[in-house]
Amino acid sequence: GIAAANTNNGVGMAGTCWECRVMPVKVLSASGSGTHAAIAQGITWAADHGARVINMSLGGAYSSQTLDQAVTYALNKGLVVIAAAGNESTSTPSYPAACPGVIGVAATDSSDYRASFSNYGSYVSVAAPGVGILSCTRGGSYQSWSGTSMASPYVAGLAGLLISQDSSRSNTQVRNIIEQSTDDLGSPGRDNYFGYGRINAERARVFINKVKQSLW
Repeated sequence: GIAAANTNNGVGMAGTCWECRVMPVKVLSASGSGTHAAIAQGITWAADHGARVINMSLGGAYSSQTLDQAVTYALNKGLVVIAAAGNESTSTPSYPAACPGVIGVAATDSSDYRASFSNYGSYVSVAAPGVGILSCTRGGSYQSWSGTSMASPYVAGLAGLLISQDSSRSNTQVRNIIEQSTDDLGSPGRDNYFGYGRINAERARVFINKVKQSLW
């Protein structure tokens, strides 16, 4: 819902990329747990079946070669890979957010402060709203939730918008646009709490236009 719910229909909330198609890939059990092998299989399956963006609102304190290899496989196929930074308010890396090449997403509140639960560290690429976020739930209703799991689909939706605007954009270009068009929060420049800053879709549009003008 956060990434791609329909828009301008008077129902629920508006998704970031309102006409993006969603490919749901289940990698966790009903209790919310799972193995690196299952997550890796899901990443590989999505990469092999036409996905352009992967959002993973999940994570854990341990990495593995299996997980790293699956992420590398998706990146080499041109996918943008995004994951939640975690909700333990710690600098301990969370995986897959801290896997090389993944856009790790921290959470902000409505005042653009770091959400009290949000993890932080060198693996955080950007931040996005993650407190009291309305989204759709199973059964056709809507509910507000908090967590970096709510923040990362905002970034996935923005990635989808950028690819929808120009399908020839590489995952590296999409990532650069997202990181270079943020609202800088915290210490000037990149920092461990917000990464490059809180994402801003309008600034991404302006950034793209400036790049185009410089090319001319």
